[in-house]
Amino acid sequence: MHILIIEPASTGHHFIYLEKIATSYLESGHHITLCTPKILHEHACIKRLITNYGSSIIVTPLSDETYQSVLNTKSSDISREFYIRKIFGKTYQEVNRIKSVDYVFLPYLDYCLYAIGLLGSPFGKTQWGGICMRPSFHHQKYGVITPKPKFAKIKKILFTKVLSIQTLNKVFTIDEILDRYISDHHPLLKKSIEYIADPAEFVGTHTYQSARAKLEIPESATVILVYGAIDERKGIRSLVSALNSTNHSSEIHLLLVGKQSEEIRHFLKSKASKLFARNCYHVQDRFVTNEYQQMAFAASDIVWLGYRNHFTMSGVLVLAAISGKPIIGTEQGLIGWYIKEKKLGFCIDTENPVEINEAIKSLSIKTQSNHTTFKSEYFNSHNWENFLRHLRLHKTN
Repeated sequence: MHILIIEPASTGHHFIYLEKIATSYLESGHHITLCTPKILHEHACIKRLITNYGSSIIVTPLSDETYQSVLNTKSSDISREFYIRKIFGKTYQEVNRIKSVDYVFLPYLDYCLYAIGLLGSPFGKTQWGGICMRPSFHHQKYGVITPKPKFAKIKKILFTKVLSIQTLNKVFTIDEILDRYISDHHPLLKKSIEYIADPAEFVGTHTYQSARAKLEIPESATVILVYGAIDERKGIRSLVSALNSTNHSSEIHLLLVGKQSEEIRHFLKSKASKLFARNCYHVQDRFVTNEYQQMAFAASDIVWLGYRNHFTMSGVLVLAAISGKPIIGTEQGLIGWYIKEKKLGFCIDTENPVEINEAIKSLSIKTQSNHTTFKSEYFNSHNWENFLRHLRLHKTN
């Protein structure tokens, strides 16, 4: 079977998903045409796929020169969705002319989800599917603290129209509440949507003690981990300001792992001086390996998820839950919902330094046995094997 995969971005989770999904299809004996901007063709992920699978995968560029600038506009801009849907359709036609496409898969359907709902599939009579991660029109109905999205009623209608498209194979969602919403309110459309647990796995064997030794952090310290791309939305200003506002002992350490934005880098240089002075500040200002990721979580006692204006799922939350590390996080969005629903830690007002410090104090009173107190069996299904199994089962009707 010839599968067309279209993925225009390499940031965050995008290429992690892409490589795993493409590898799964290739190992099942299928042929893939991967369409991604030419600037990304030197990405390590694509090089590995070509090296490992040779002629079974063809990498082709998105041909539109203005595509990248449009992709970088606000995701809420509906004209952006129409444009991307048009380019996806053009891509499909070009590839299909060369070799008939049997199935189109979009690892990130949200690029043009609502445009497809309004205008229909851009892939002719070919079956297609994809993963959606961002719809939030349904959240308030299930107790998620979140601002009502603009045009919520229209988005709800357009989403159900996507599920009604005859050539749709399946929309997969990492939001279990969205799957529940369709089951409760549109049961006839349930066959067109499926929840798959957001995958996260650790690669490495570090223990608490060996990770501390490698990072040169005292075993007696309480380590707060901030993980991932560290920018304004991570709420790092609130955390550092809270730590600066009280006389925490030298036993409270901050571990920042992930590439920092210029604004945050400048902020930390000027505002984290107290932590520097006490040797309580540890940083890896870069993208890190899977092995380093495992070490960072193994060494930590608390994971910070005090994000700002982030209302959808979080892969870091899943990693924290799998590793059994308690979370201090926002009460808003799916982060807050999961922390409360699955008892993963403390929800706090991320702008309130008193609440932040009280949560840190409560969680820093620990013993060695406390390290797995917050481990939840619910997250056992959040692995790549389970995730890819669902995609393989539904690759065709």
